[in-house]
Amino acid sequence: MRSNLKNIGILTESLAGGGAERSAALLSIELTDLGYEVHLCTITDAVGYAYKGKLLNLGLLKNTRNDPFNKLKRFLYFKNYLKQNQIQVVLDFRMRSSIIKEIVIRKFFYKTSLPVYMVRSSHIAYYFPKNKTLNKWFFKNSFINVLSHSTRLELEKCYKLQHIEVIPNSISLASYADYYDLPDGIQNTYIIASGRLERGVKQFDKLIEAYAESILPEHNIDLLILGQGEMLETLKALVARKHLQHRVHFKGFVDNPENYVANALFSVMCSNYEGFPRVILESLACQTSVIATNSPTGPAEILDGSNGILVPYQDFKGLTKAMNELALNTELRLKFKAAARASIRKFDTSVISTDWQNYLERIYEYSQTHSIT
Repeated sequence: MRSNLKNIGILTESLAGGGAERSAALLSIELTDLGYEVHLCTITDAVGYAYKGKLLNLGLLKNTRNDPFNKLKRFLYFKNYLKQNQIQVVLDFRMRSSIIKEIVIRKFFYKTSLPVYMVRSSHIAYYFPKNKTLNKWFFKNSFINVLSHSTRLELEKCYKLQHIEVIPNSISLASYADYYDLPDGIQNTYIIASGRLERGVKQFDKLIEAYAESILPEHNIDLLILGQGEMLETLKALVARKHLQHRVHFKGFVDNPENYVANALFSVMCSNYEGFPRVILESLACQTSVIATNSPTGPAEILDGSNGILVPYQDFKGLTKAMNELALNTELRLKFKAAARASIRKFDTSVISTDWQNYLERIYEYSQTHSIT
């Protein structure tokens, strides 16, 4: 039986550019399809991903100076919006660096709304201020939502938190075709990697070095990188030093990358940290096997030995070895391809949406009879 929960807010930095932002957009679609009235609030004026629900773009209220009075104006606007629209639960995707700021937000914004603090990465310093003692106090009775069991264990260990729920990213398998045309301009066999080109996160520099050490270039197997970001020119310079300009291709941000992913020999990922990498789910949904280094959370909960190769964390010699193996072993690739979609059915949107509905109804009912501050 459903509770009286009707109106759900999603607070996110933006709706463009990154995995957490895309997760917020996709969650707005899932929750709207479940029958909730969803209100998306973006802090900055960056909207690129498809979404459902009503959009409050606070970035449109930001002036060029971003002065204290303008910040206060946006804060008050958001506070009134929550009240006027009777938002009962807010899924808070923000990064949280100041405990003072979080206290103010809790006391003034979330007086009538139940906050759920979303943690989308194993790099938990993004989501919790530095003072561990204050974190234990402030978040003691808070609802925390994480993407992986590893992250939950880490938070329990660090902060002794109790109300932590694991709900992984989902994938709509029904939306994927069995065949995709080869993208225009592709001349050679290739492997693929994708993500923001940011320093110290996806580690595309180390991927390029591992690729340079592999046998793939001499076997005419290119590396395609999808994404944009601050490291683009640095990565291009590295490619030039390795004399691989004709082998490593930067395709920029691709809104619908299925054609690229489905026609790749395999996908590769070697992130420094992850949450629950959607790129792995999307690759397997395209029936393309994956090689990934075992970053602290995420890959090991998706790659089970039937659908790809898991390499030890930060083992780039091992990554090169795995790329060599999978590039040459057609039988292994076909084995992984055959198992790819079945291996991630437990993450299908139909399953995860039910998990979200059960979770939201349960915590909302709980909040009506228990103090959570």
